[in-house]
Amino acid sequence: MQAGLLLLCSLLVLPTAGAVDRKILVRVKPQYPPIAKRLKLTGTVMLTVVVEPSGVVKEVNTIMGEKILVEAARQAVKQWKFVSTSVQSFEDVELEFPVDAAP
Repeated sequence: MQAGLLLLCSLLVLPTAGAVDRKILVRVKPQYPPIAKRLKLTGTVMLTVVVEPSGVVKEVNTIMGEKILVEAARQAVKQWKFVSTSVQSFEDVELEFPVDAAP
């Protein structure tokens, strides 16, 4: 009986645990930090984003990136809005810095 209950619990949790690759409805571009610009710091920031069923970003976790760039990326991604679904999801996000070549 316990094995059946464990299997049932696993099946209920599984849909919320995987990456769904949800479409982004609102994407806020990260601000290239002035200190990073002065230091000519470039690079990739990788994040995992927990998205509520409503499409609102619940949590942003860092996978890798320079600390100065990570903070700028996190602040932007917290403002993103994803397509609504019936489950919470985890989305992998990769951002390149500098975000543009404009002065």
